[in-house]
Amino acid sequence: MLKILTPMVILIAISISLFILQERKVFDVNSLVHIDPVPYTKLLMQKNKYVEAEEYLSFFMQQEYVQKNAEAKELLESIVLKRTSYSYQAEKFFEGIFEGGSDEDIGKVSALVTDFFVIGDIRDLSKEGIRYAYDERVDGFVVALSSLGLLATATTFYSMGTTASIKSSITLLKYGQKMNKIPKWFQREIVNYAKTTKDVKSLYNIEILLTPIVKLYDTVGLNQTLNILKKSKSLKELNALVKFSSRFGKNSQPLLVATNNRAFEYAMGMPKVSNKNFIFASSYGENGLKGLSRMGENKFMRRLGFYSNFTKTSYKGNLNTFWNYLLKKIPTYWLFIISFLGLFYFVYKFVSFLPEKSTK
Repeated sequence: MLKILTPMVILIAISISLFILQERKVFDVNSLVHIDPVPYTKLLMQKNKYVEAEEYLSFFMQQEYVQKNAEAKELLESIVLKRTSYSYQAEKFFEGIFEGGSDEDIGKVSALVTDFFVIGDIRDLSKEGIRYAYDERVDGFVVALSSLGLLATATTFYSMGTTASIKSSITLLKYGQKMNKIPKWFQREIVNYAKTTKDVKSLYNIEILLTPIVKLYDTVGLNQTLNILKKSKSLKELNALVKFSSRFGKNSQPLLVATNNRAFEYAMGMPKVSNKNFIFASSYGENGLKGLSRMGENKFMRRLGFYSNFTKTSYKGNLNTFWNYLLKKIPTYWLFIISFLGLFYFVYKFVSFLPEKSTK
């Protein structure tokens, strides 16, 4: 009985070891470590970026491990308290007026209101004209936007208001330039369009550039629109980022920050993965999305102990729990030792059996 049982046990041990080694070759879940959002949130607060800080921390608060973090909860409460304080709101209001930009809504309104009317375009053209007269650096992008803004304002009545959306987009871009959020490729495209735009008909040609901006703004708001636009490298990539944002909504910017901008690429490669599981994987950073991509959604979530989204029997659930335990607890070197000794055992048995067979 022992002679039969011993090789069976060894064979099972070898098989399990090889299966675990194979899975770890695909992706080792032991390499996954949850992102702690507290340090980066504190860094944003130190830079007085409370909007981004709340956005980032709220993104991670969707996960249970952060919800149990007392420091994270206290930090979020302090951010909300700060943003709703009268002194902070007043500071941001005047920031919008005097600096021409702010990350808070009240500051944006004060900054954008003058740019939306013709006085803002005339003011900016005058400033750039003075710089040109004194041989100072002229911002060609602002000149282009102001020229297009004047044309859009002048033709709004003529076109029965249809160019009003173009004017709104131009105002948004001027604001973005003040906040240093407009990428160079986009600036070049706008300047080229401005050189060839002379009337209402040609003004509509610029919509190919402005349409993605409008869609982003409608989906994620001004702050995320400008941050996402800044990450783009071409019109094609900008349109792809619009699709990404339409999928993840307000989670888009935090997703990109948490994964070093790789969430965008992984999302294109995993269009059928549920948003909830994709966001959960991103709480491990870029490495989590790598694991999700390599292992597939079902296996990845099972390996991390999540079964709620999958149909299973009690037997399968227990088996998965046991398998996950082995994956996480057995060191890789032990797996190699078991596999080597097991194979050595069978080779030894096979070699020792050959002489016995030949003597008969």
